[in-house]
Order: sequence, then structure tokens, then C-alpha cells
Amino acid sequence: MNNKILTPEKSISDEAAIYQIQVKGKITDILIHSVDDMQIRQNESTEAVSLVGWLPDQSALLGLLNTLNDIRYAIISVRILTKDN
Repeated sequence: MNNKILTPEKSISDEAAIYQIQVKGKITDILIHSVDDMQIRQNESTEAVSLVGWLPDQSALLGLLNTLNDIRYAIISVRILTKDN
């Protein structure tokens, strides 16, 4: 559990973090070009793709999620793996 006190000036969403995003589908050239420097891994048993990479803030995360939606990937999950402090 995160015990940080959040204020309007600083919230978790304002911090850089390494994210893992899972989407349903297969790896395609469009996906590869859309996720820049993120690591991409296909899970054949669940037909899911795992994307792992650093994003500077929530705005970048939302931009990436919108891009994934635009190219028709259903988002399964989003997790923060580590945060920059």
C-alpha cells in the first residue's frame, strides 16, 4: 500500500514510472511502431501482448492507451512496475 500523502501539486500520476500494459491480440508492425521503445512480448497461450516501458507521466500513459485503442487493441490491464522518486 502506498502511504504517500498526495497533494494537488504532486500526485502519483505526475511521477515517471515503468508500466506493464497487456493488450489482446498479436504483435504487428503497426503495434511495434506505435509503442516506441517499449519491450513487446507475445503470450501465445492467452493471445495477449505485454508491453513494458518507462513513461514520464500520466499524460504519456493516456496518449499510449489512446493509440492502442485507435489501432484496435483491447486493453486487458495496466500496472505500475516501478516509480521514479
